[in-house]
Amino acid sequence: MFNFIVKSRILKSPIILKRNFSIIGGEKMILRQDSNSPINNRNINNQFSSNIINNTTTTTTTTNTTTATHKPEILLNIQPQQQQTQQLQLPSPTLIGKLVTLRKMKIEDRDDILKASTDGELWNLKVTIVPGPTTVDKYIDIAMGGVSNGTVVPFVIVNNENGKIIGSTRFWKVDMVNRKLEIGHTWLSKSIQRSGVNTECKYLLLKFAFEEMNAIRVQFTTDELNETSQKAILRIGAMKEGIIRHERIMPDGRKRNSIRYSIIDSEWEQVKLKLSNMMNK
Repeated sequence: MFNFIVKSRILKSPIILKRNFSIIGGEKMILRQDSNSPINNRNINNQFSSNIINNTTTTTTTTNTTTATHKPEILLNIQPQQQQTQQLQLPSPTLIGKLVTLRKMKIEDRDDILKASTDGELWNLKVTIVPGPTTVDKYIDIAMGGVSNGTVVPFVIVNNENGKIIGSTRFWKVDMVNRKLEIGHTWLSKSIQRSGVNTECKYLLLKFAFEEMNAIRVQFTTDELNETSQKAILRIGAMKEGIIRHERIMPDGRKRNSIRYSIIDSEWEQVKLKLSNMMNK
């Protein structure tokens, strides 16, 4: 039996190299021959980059074969096999409807976002979080942080008539591997509410999620106290799943219970038809 010293920073548990020998150990490992057959250096190179060093006895070399008779030391520069992993990147779409356009939120939108929320002083609402004079910077920072983490796609809602920002919404809790996400953080200037804008926004977002991102599930979460939001979510065809107790702590310290709704891929065509009919009324 021949012993070989193997140095590696990659392999942490015993493995078998071909059928002639095995590696045992941690960063300094022993390459141990398991039979009397010669070690073929070419076979080693099929899996690793190797060099024979510090031979203490004579070795006989033929083409593509190195046969050791005593304890040569082998240094294996072990390179991990590159895995073909698909890089999942969040989209950054611009969604254009008849009434509004949803485009990616930018830091430069700060003042216009604040102007939109000032219409109705929406930051005073107790059942949702809308940016105000003292919170708008943190609001945008959190959205941009979600973009960097690959879990959020924040939008501003732009009025097609005058180009002004009238609200915001986003994809968040995005899970590209399991193809699911949540639509939330939606708010509109008070003067725009009940104008059909929210319905069109939901249509644009859902259409992109199911037809472009190939989502299998889109969910919505709202405060159990927000009856207006609950009715609006049910109206577009989402299914109520249940109550999530103490789902979050609101700015005033209230432990909020939330209601979860969802639409799954098999339901999208029916929901799409319903939304289309609502927009055409």
